[in-house]
Amino acid sequence: MAEIEKKHLLIVYHSQSGRNESLAYAASRAAGDAEPSVEVRLLRAAEAGTRDLVWCDGVLLFFPENFGAIAGGMKDFLDRTFYAVIDREIHRPYGVFICTGNDGGSALQQFERIARGYSWRCVTEAIITAGRPDAEIFTKAEELGAAFAAGLDIGVF
Repeated sequence: MAEIEKKHLLIVYHSQSGRNESLAYAASRAAGDAEPSVEVRLLRAAEAGTRDLVWCDGVLLFFPENFGAIAGGMKDFLDRTFYAVIDREIHRPYGVFICTGNDGGSALQQFERIARGYSWRCVTEAIITAGRPDAEIFTKAEELGAAFAAGLDIGVF
């Protein structure tokens, strides 16, 4: 019997307060629990690189907005991987979760411009939340992780 090839989900986060980190962990656990056939790799933005984007079939990003822009750690990840990814034509489905103290709109707008440069395609509505995450926000992160993993598993994107 032929072995079914696993799909790969990359979750990248940047967090200084711990909020986005805890949400990324919640999404990762939910993705792994929902779809055991999907391998999940959870990495800090500072640790993630082009090899991880090559490895994955889809990517979820968790980050705050700092001073009306993508937080520096996530921006660094995007800057470090951009040219290597576009040269290899690595087109990935993505989802974004922004937990911030502000409205997050500017960071999302900036990220969407960058994602177009990567030729990534958004397959989920961006989630933006302000302040300390409560149980409802953690549920949204878990649902995002589980739904994204299920989409990868069945080949929806």
